[in-house]
Amino acid sequence: MTNEPVIALDKLSLKAGNRYLLKDISWQVARGEHWVVFGMNGCGKTTLLSVLAGYKQPTAGTLQMLGEAYTSQNILDLRRRIGWVSGSFFDQKFTKESALDIVLSGLTGALGRDHSAVSLADVKQAKALLAELHIADKIYQPFHMMSKGERENVLIARALIAEPEILLLDEPCTGLDIFAREHLLNTLRDLAENSNLTIIYVTHYTEELLLDVFKKTMLLRDGLVYAQGETSALFTSEVFSDFLGAPVKIAPRDYHGLEANVAAVSHVARLMKGGSAR
Repeated sequence: MTNEPVIALDKLSLKAGNRYLLKDISWQVARGEHWVVFGMNGCGKTTLLSVLAGYKQPTAGTLQMLGEAYTSQNILDLRRRIGWVSGSFFDQKFTKESALDIVLSGLTGALGRDHSAVSLADVKQAKALLAELHIADKIYQPFHMMSKGERENVLIARALIAEPEILLLDEPCTGLDIFAREHLLNTLRDLAENSNLTIIYVTHYTEELLLDVFKKTMLLRDGLVYAQGETSALFTSEVFSDFLGAPVKIAPRDYHGLEANVAAVSHVARLMKGGSAR
């Protein structure tokens, strides 16, 4: 087995006009490692995953996924080996497509279903994944007519159907109810323990962290790497107070994840005519 990282970035940057969305990101992920990418809204988390998944191109630096740089010749093959779940991206790409067709599109790495590349076994597998994610009754329903949580589960099934080597998850719990969220987190634990996947999990909620699964963390702030390393070393009150620029107290929760008590005081009521704080 090679020791070559499955994700390797060296001073990767992406600009939009004069603004850096990502700047000088250097990062290596070994096969079988599971990472959290943590940061506030707008810090570049989704942009980073879009680059890793091959849907955005960096403007500087280098990127290798599974030992290869993206090219026009290998991009679809690499996408088949990299499962990507991102509601913020795919909600703009899928509308009237059925849940089944969207899941089957994951077999080719394209955004549409290639009927010539789909077997009856593939259809059976897609239906089984949708059933396990509790949307067996929605397999023919158009994507835009589903709830946010249902769409998220369709994208998870799409990401898994090709049995990828890397799974990229962009805030996958967004829009899920309490049962669906716990089922998803248990699914991630099962995949981490019983498959060869390398999982990258993006979030800005400490309570979603599976501390027994995600041993590594990257903290991203304003498109820059603030810190990266062992999760246990980074999720501390001292580190997070500096990271967020406000007093934070980090404490373990009963079941999983961490509780972050942030001193985020508001005085909005004082600005309102007749407000009780006046």
